[in-house]
Amino acid sequence: MSDGPGTTRVTILDEPFAIRSEADPEYTRRVAGHVDGSLREIRDKAPSMEPFQAAVLGAMEITDELFRARVRQAELEGEIAERIAKLAAAVGEALKKTAASSPSKKGKETRAR
Repeated sequence: MSDGPGTTRVTILDEPFAIRSEADPEYTRRVAGHVDGSLREIRDKAPSMEPFQAAVLGAMEITDELFRARVRQAELEGEIAERIAKLAAAVGEALKKTAASSPSKKGKETRAR
């Protein structure tokens, strides 16, 4: 359901919203579904909680997920950079050994004459 270019209708906690975004409507629906699911989990744990309180706690939980994912991504990027550096060093050493153990073309040409 769309209201026009850049507008996607979604429902969060049984409340309809028209979301204006340049994002793909299906992506917008997935984001809204994630928000709805997070808020429903909170409301299931505390059914008498006011919607605003649930929204704030939901925003806190989603932000916590984001921050944890960023930390994990930074850790993985560090691990990847470390592995790349080790591989580059190993390749460099292998090339040095190969160069040291094989005579150069120039040396072969000189001896052949």
